[in-house]
Amino acid sequence: MFRKYPEVPVSDTRAAERVAEPVSLVRLLGEQRAAVVERLRDVGEATIAELAEHLGISEVATRRHVNLLDEDGFVEARTVKQDRGRPASTYKLTDRARDLFPQRYAAVASELLDFITAEHGREGLRSYLRWRLDRETATYADIVTAEELHERLDQLAGALSDNGYDARVVDDGEGFELHQTNCAIYDVAKDHPEMCQYEAATFSRVLGRDVAVRRRLTLAEGGHSCVCTVTPKPSGQKTSNEKTTTTDEPSDPRSTP
Repeated sequence: MFRKYPEVPVSDTRAAERVAEPVSLVRLLGEQRAAVVERLRDVGEATIAELAEHLGISEVATRRHVNLLDEDGFVEARTVKQDRGRPASTYKLTDRARDLFPQRYAAVASELLDFITAEHGREGLRSYLRWRLDRETATYADIVTAEELHERLDQLAGALSDNGYDARVVDDGEGFELHQTNCAIYDVAKDHPEMCQYEAATFSRVLGRDVAVRRRLTLAEGGHSCVCTVTPKPSGQKTSNEKTTTTDEPSDPRSTP
């Protein structure tokens, strides 16, 4: 059973949600593999023989579980020289495995944004979001380089998926929709929906001045996915697909572009 966090007086409903019990995902691995992961967390590293003894099962069965964890990127092996006989392999957790255990990163991130707003007002928050917009634009601009719009969208969707957003492009005949079925900053975006608006502004910059980008749905506001419509501008408005260098952003971070 997970430990309970002490009750704290909160006036903000969002703050109350942030002290909720964090969830462990380890048990989704199955009983035996979860036991391997938890044991390695406790002892740092162990051999197959040591893990088998702890689990009370054969070394053959233990190795099967460890191999599956290795294939999924949750453990990694290290070869250790022995005083006698052949070198032995010990196993330890990867960073990916440690992400299975309860984390409170989102709560801290939301608190930081609350602090910025409290100390520096809405303009302070806008300054941070502009800074983040510039950084995200620079990152994706190095990846999204194709001439054709559908290829640029595919490049952007691939980069977003690599960052945990599970993005795909849908062609609706007149334009495109960029769908993100996972939000890597979901808990933060729920408290600060302006993050979603600045993300859409990032897409607009990266995709170029020959398209119009509009945020239609967000997971943070209850949508089934985050959806942006991406529409080619009429030829009379198309200046170039060169990336814009202006500081375009939502006029108010609390508004929908």
